[in-house]
Amino acid sequence: MPNENPGRENGAVLVVSLVILTLTTLLGVAGMNAAVIQERIAGNQKQATEAFLAAESGLAQVLAVMRHEDFDAWGDREATLQAVGEGPHAVHADRPGQWQLESVDYHHGRATVRITGTLPGGARRTLEAELDGGPGGPVPESAYTCYGAHCETRTGSNSGNAIYFDGRNWKLPENGCTGARCNGTLAGKGDRAGIYLVGNADSQAVGTGNQAGNNRPGQIRGAPALRQTEAAATEGGVTAMHWGEYADALAARPGTRSHTLDSGERVDLSSELGSREAPAVVEVKGEGEVRLGGNTHAAGVLILSGDVALGPANGTFTFEGLILLRDGARITSGKGTANLFGSVISLEGRPGWVDADLGGNFTLKYSTGALEQLQRHGLWGQTHPPRVVAWREILGAF
Repeated sequence: MPNENPGRENGAVLVVSLVILTLTTLLGVAGMNAAVIQERIAGNQKQATEAFLAAESGLAQVLAVMRHEDFDAWGDREATLQAVGEGPHAVHADRPGQWQLESVDYHHGRATVRITGTLPGGARRTLEAELDGGPGGPVPESAYTCYGAHCETRTGSNSGNAIYFDGRNWKLPENGCTGARCNGTLAGKGDRAGIYLVGNADSQAVGTGNQAGNNRPGQIRGAPALRQTEAAATEGGVTAMHWGEYADALAARPGTRSHTLDSGERVDLSSELGSREAPAVVEVKGEGEVRLGGNTHAAGVLILSGDVALGPANGTFTFEGLILLRDGARITSGKGTANLFGSVISLEGRPGWVDADLGGNFTLKYSTGALEQLQRHGLWGQTHPPRVVAWREILGAF
């Protein structure tokens, strides 16, 4: 049958053709837009990457300055900014971008630096790094140092062979030693005083052999065995304030373990202390007793504050490092054997109390080896060069 309306069919074909052409055009435009967007994303990613590399390059250069052996601006923000150079720095002759040291903040022996990398197009990336230069701290000038007019020390044995305060320089014993093998050996040089009383020249402040006065001087050894001064500072110019600042810096550092004793509480912290491979800082406050024992070989810094008594428990206890006594904290004799290598510092004697009452098999031995061990782990003195302990990107800064 012949088509009665060929014009209508032709119109339908035209409409369909136009729809198809429109869809094809839309798909083509969408594809072009997607390609443009992808190109922009790739360009932005490249800009962000280049800005990150610029910040990373700046961080490397800042660390190189601050870790150089000639760098002497540690602890001084303005001097550090001048040493690095303020303002923007070009990354490299054949690479785009600049970097700038935005800030440096020193706190408790550590430094936090922030560097921003930028590109001409506006991309920014910021990195932050933390360096550990050590908490500082004075050099001990004796096996036992006590500050204040109320300092008193005692030894609790009539034996003429017993030595309790030994300022001769001792080498550290074998790691993990037991029994007599924990006694250590003499270094032969670098000896210090056995006892140093600062701000106290009273001859009766030191008692030996269960008696008032230094009746058994052989129980104290060193170069000299006993040193006393009415001055507020040691011969090296160190005051109780200097040691207090060092203790505060340690207490504020990440990783310090803190304990508070209730009235009369007795605790054994042997397992809380660090090891030679990983010395720890432990701070104890309050009122009570701290016992150390259980055949433990520990290392680090122990800070006692308040009415706290420290003494050995059963077994053989060996400790390598520093013990800081604050606000009347004291050392007492106890059961068992204790070898303390390093130094004990009492920042304040308390009226009517014996600040260091050693007896039995309890010996305090000066040891530069124990101090150097703390320095290697960033717990005493200055760390050269400063260690990079952490770094991160500051998100949202670009």
